[in-house]
Amino acid sequence: MRPLDQEDMELVETACEVAEKFSSVRWNGERLSGVGSALRTKDGEIYSGPNIDHPESAPCSICAEYTALAKAYSEGHTEVDTIVACWHKNGDDGILPPCGRCKEFMRLFGNPWVIIKTDDGPRKARLDEIHPYAPG
Repeated sequence: MRPLDQEDMELVETACEVAEKFSSVRWNGERLSGVGSALRTKDGEIYSGPNIDHPESAPCSICAEYTALAKAYSEGHTEVDTIVACWHKNGDDGILPPCGRCKEFMRLFGNPWVIIKTDDGPRKARLDEIHPYAPG
């Protein structure tokens, strides 16, 4: 694992901003959970997006990482350098680890750095360090 650099901190900030923005969204009167993701491609482009979560369609919900990855892919990017997800609720936010489904999906985009929260603060790890079946 490695400490974060300035570009990584900017990704975290972007992901937290997306999470905060979408934490106030209401569908059918219900407040949705606020999760945002941001990534940097190997080409240096930044993409971000929210989770799309609704209590009435939970099996069909998608994680924020999926949204950011889909946006990057739709613009022709197939390799991700670094990715992070953040949550926001009631004025607080923080880094959120990727779920197993997201880790599997990230495998399609190489072996990116994934920013995670550790006991020593935020760090970045290669996907293959946190997911046993990722290409190394």
